[in-house]
Amino acid sequence: MKILVVDDSLLDRKLLIRVLMKAGVSHEILQAENGEQAMEILAAQYMDIGLLMLDWQMPKVSGIELMAGMVKIPELAQIPIIMVTASGSEDNKRAAYQVNPRLAGFLAKPYKPEDLLAAVQPHLK
Repeated sequence: MKILVVDDSLLDRKLLIRVLMKAGVSHEILQAENGEQAMEILAAQYMDIGLLMLDWQMPKVSGIELMAGMVKIPELAQIPIIMVTASGSEDNKRAAYQVNPRLAGFLAKPYKPEDLLAAVQPHLK
């Protein structure tokens, strides 16, 4: 199983990956800097991706737009998504769950490492 981390901030991607690796997560971690790049990775490797960590605000294709497209494709709709975003308002959280009622988690940045790990743990195989 692979984990896909999608965030336009290289620093945020590195921090998230560091938290996972320090916790002993040994899965291969792929990275995309926007939703458009994530779609390319998903098209090529969707069968191997078991978890998507997704930022909301990104250029080209936002996280919410990517997720809205994914839920319409049965093969992609099955991939658990955890939103990790600075757009952590209650309105945005509600909007995210309206787009994807099966959303696996919603974390506001800055997050506590233990909260991130608690959200990720049920989806690690």
